[in-house]
Amino acid sequence: MREFTKNSREAILKLLIQRKIMSEEEADTFTHALLDIHESVTEIYDDFLPQLVNVFERSSADLYDIFAEIREACRHIGYHLHDAKLPPGN
Repeated sequence: MREFTKNSREAILKLLIQRKIMSEEEADTFTHALLDIHESVTEIYDDFLPQLVNVFERSSADLYDIFAEIREACRHIGYHLHDAKLPPGN
């Protein structure tokens, strides 16, 4: 997965403000949400899904714990999608 770093966030933040696409507050919230979403997606694909691949080496309780972690990461993504308050598309 491509990296999305704090420097990436800052570059997008600056662009959104300079081009008056969003206010500074909106751009800050949006780019912060992008960074957090990236971290959650990376956690799902890099940590939790590889654990599921090795499901035969785990107990059922461990499996349900992994599902709970994935569910929580998805809930976190949903929160940030709502929090970002993206403008409607064209």
